Amino acid sequence: MATTLYPGAIRGTHWYGDTYEGDLMDPNVLALHTTEGTGIVSYRNGADAPNLTAKPNFKKKAFDVYQHFALNRSARALVNKAGGVETNTLNVIQLELIGTCDPAHKKTWGKLKAGVDYVYWPDAPEWAYDALADLIAWMHTHMGIPLSGPKEWPAYPSSYGATSARMSFAEWNAFRGICGHLHAPENSHGDPGNIPFTKILAKAKALVNKGSTKPSTGGGSTAKPKPAPPFPGTQYFGPGKNNAHITTLGKQLVKKGFDDHYTSGPGPKWSEADRKNVAAFQRSRKELAGDPDGLPGPLTWKILFS
Repeated sequence: MATTLYPGAIRGTHWYGDTYEGDLMDPNVLALHTTEGTGIVSYRNGADAPNLTAKPNFKKKAFDVYQHFALNRSARALVNKAGGVETNTLNVIQLELIGTCDPAHKKTWGKLKAGVDYVYWPDAPEWAYDALADLIAWMHTHMGIPLSGPKEWPAYPSSYGATSARMSFAEWNAFRGICGHLHAPENSHGDPGNIPFTKILAKAKALVNKGSTKPSTGGGSTAKPKPAPPFPGTQYFGPGKNNAHITTLGKQLVKKGFDDHYTSGPGPKWSEADRKNVAAFQRSRKELAGDPDGLPGPLTWKILFS
């Protein structure tokens, strides 16, 4: 897996990975939800959160992407009943799209206007579809999510409940690609409704074919990573250490998005913030999660700089 963080994603108080660790997974599905709201929410302080939330930025005509869990950790936005099929933990990255699929809000939502103040996803501005296609293309390029999906995307509210689009347990277990909340078994929700999936998928495929995954969302790059600097040795890290290698480590943690515990920029003096940020990175990677001690060794260093 190339990364566990979506580049440029906002975390801060919206990161719930330290509260709900989730199950490690090897993603092969991207599930699309709509929030049925107009702003970022706490998802009951993370109890019902997806991996990512995409907030349409009308001024920039792009997404502001919030990340709640690592991309190789299970999220919590699907219903998962006891004794049935696994949903949240079945290798699925979950993406909430802020906006609605309810035709009751096709044009207006109170004093708000569709396409100006919020997105009605079955009939969204073209830039919103471009932004979603870019994110899907990034997921294919960097996470290996197949560029395919179900043919049926029924309109809300007929998409609600037990429809012909809802997958059986066997179909869900075998599925690879992009689907909606409306397709997931054990769930009754009908989002994201009748989004123009064929059109969005064609846009994503065009981006992949052009070798570009960054036209609008602020995430992703096809540039080859620079070789990792040589690991200097464990003796340079830990309490009481002060050297340039600690600064190099800290800057890479910031670059990878593991900087929540820094109150100021990383520096040469080892701190508890360095340890906590390294430990968070280690927990996010399957190869390192068994020993998240916060002290970089050769493998942690190699993966961090890959």
